[in-house]
Amino acid sequence: MIPEVTIYITNYNYGKYISKAVNSCLKQTFKNLEILIIDDGSTDNSKKIINKFTSKNRNIFSIFRKNQGLIKSCNTALRAARGKYIMRLDADDWLDVNAIEIMHSKLEKNKKVELLFPDYYEVDENGKILHTIRRHNFENVKLLDQPAHGACTLFRTKTLILNGGYDENFTAQDGVDIWFRFQKKFKIMNINIPLFYYRK
Repeated sequence: MIPEVTIYITNYNYGKYISKAVNSCLKQTFKNLEILIIDDGSTDNSKKIINKFTSKNRNIFSIFRKNQGLIKSCNTALRAARGKYIMRLDADDWLDVNAIEIMHSKLEKNKKVELLFPDYYEVDENGKILHTIRRHNFENVKLLDQPAHGACTLFRTKTLILNGGYDENFTAQDGVDIWFRFQKKFKIMNINIPLFYYRK
């Protein structure tokens, strides 16, 4: 069965945290998804943990590569993704159990929206919530000066591919580049509900 949503997890030496990230995907109330884990040449125990997940779960796939950086990992995932929709999750972050169901439903109902992102919780190293990060209500503002976070933003996969994917001239993917490109051409939407936990 072709998955509706691809979640890809980018990992480099986050063996300490990656199990929580993967488990948050497995626990989603929305089940028609695949989980891609792109390991960027980790030197810790990440590979052992990732292989354990892939051996037990038919919807988890891994790609191990030499270290080339986050942007190339994102494009590797984009080329491998089978889902109609795609979202990145960093290996030290995790999702609310309802995140994909809520976000998928919004994109299905709003056919002109090409970029969808939620509010989120900022947490410390131990997972304690520090802040709730709220964004604008985009129905009420015209100045789009608060870019979507690079992670946990849901795209239509085909649109992201046709618009060049991730620009490998950059060394980091904080979402700003794609934000500028997409807001010029497409409708974007924020969900004013915190749906993921961002480890600061």
